[in-house]
Amino acid sequence: MSDLTFTRRGTVADQYGNQHQLSSELARGGQGVVYRTSDADLAVKQPLAANGEVDRASDLHKQFQDVRCLPLPPRIPISLPLATLRDEPGYVMPLLSEMKPFGAFELSGEAKHELGHGAIPQWLAGVKDKNTALTLLHYAKSGSTKRRLLALAKSAAILARLHAAGLVYGDISPNNCFMDGGSQEVWLIDADNLRFERVQGGTSVYTPRYGAPEIVQGVGQSRPRTDCWAFAVMAFETLSLVHPFIGQKVLEPDDDEGSWDAGPVAEGAPADLDEQAYAGYLPYVDDQNDDSNRALSGLPRPLVLTPQLARLFQETFGAGRTKPWRRPSMAFWALELTRAHDQSVACPGCAMSYLKDHTTCPYCDAPRPTVAVVTTDRWHMVIQPRDTEASLPHRLFHAFSLELNGRTEYEAVIDFQNESATHARGTEQLPPGLSFEFLKEGR
Repeated sequence: MSDLTFTRRGTVADQYGNQHQLSSELARGGQGVVYRTSDADLAVKQPLAANGEVDRASDLHKQFQDVRCLPLPPRIPISLPLATLRDEPGYVMPLLSEMKPFGAFELSGEAKHELGHGAIPQWLAGVKDKNTALTLLHYAKSGSTKRRLLALAKSAAILARLHAAGLVYGDISPNNCFMDGGSQEVWLIDADNLRFERVQGGTSVYTPRYGAPEIVQGVGQSRPRTDCWAFAVMAFETLSLVHPFIGQKVLEPDDDEGSWDAGPVAEGAPADLDEQAYAGYLPYVDDQNDDSNRALSGLPRPLVLTPQLARLFQETFGAGRTKPWRRPSMAFWALELTRAHDQSVACPGCAMSYLKDHTTCPYCDAPRPTVAVVTTDRWHMVIQPRDTEASLPHRLFHAFSLELNGRTEYEAVIDFQNESATHARGTEQLPPGLSFEFLKEGR
């Protein structure tokens, strides 16, 4: 952490004279740094120059006047600026208390230090590399696949609503997507680059590793389909623990060089293999038609992806790598990520999650716990016996909605022992067409 970061910890005034006490640094990216304040529901963001210091030449006032005039969908969870700072570049924005960036899903130095001082659980005893064991342990402790699927589904729904309004988000990354562990809300915090789609002109901003090939290569602009690429990279890495283009060609270049099928470097491609991968010059690690850059690490895809999600990734990173119009829209991602979440079971033994079709946990071999599969003619989802009352969401009874699919429509009291379900006190009777199938432990 730079000395500048420490000097920013103090009191700043906004344009209305309100004083804001800066506290801990929450997230830092290529464009700015976000600080918590003494008010749990407010944060301060300051722009960064290329050298990593606060960009004092930045004029945010006009920029955010323009953002406020955009036709944003109603009630969309994007943290818009409330006020610019008076004597320094930056702005104040709302932020729900205890929210953390998606970057918290990664094994950071602090989390690694914490976990490294504890005992490695028995289900990871066979993992020889300690760093790999700690990564998997953090994966489990941070909600495993199930929580990741839900957070990603909600962020996909926000982006889909923006795109439907003709807007581009522009800089999707784990440091710009925030989640609240308690209420499971998701917000996008960086409104700096919100704008209408442009075919030509303007400046395209992206976070390294997440930029679409046409932007990184300088032949295209930020558009909804570039948002789709950045989101897919974030989703794949979050779920599988490997970047979709860091495979054998990058990690074992000596093995690839000199082999009979080694292809020439594309014209205009950087010499550095990592940069080639991030710029889309190399094949997708799971490409169906080209296995020359296959993945050498990461979680097995069948454990973290449904077949429908695997197809979305294949279309985005396979054909969509060179043909941007082939990339699936964000609405498909929101739908399939939600569907995958609803088919996931959390293991009581190791806290990892997996799809309900497994009768035993693929990580620790514990039998799958008893679950109830709730089905309507529109949707089906798995409910585990954690609480006696279960919320039955909007998507079970209505067409999938980008805004309303998580809203509770009914509450049911589920008796797993007697395999029955009744409406909860204070609600209507459960509607017809709703069925409950109980799957016994390990069956």
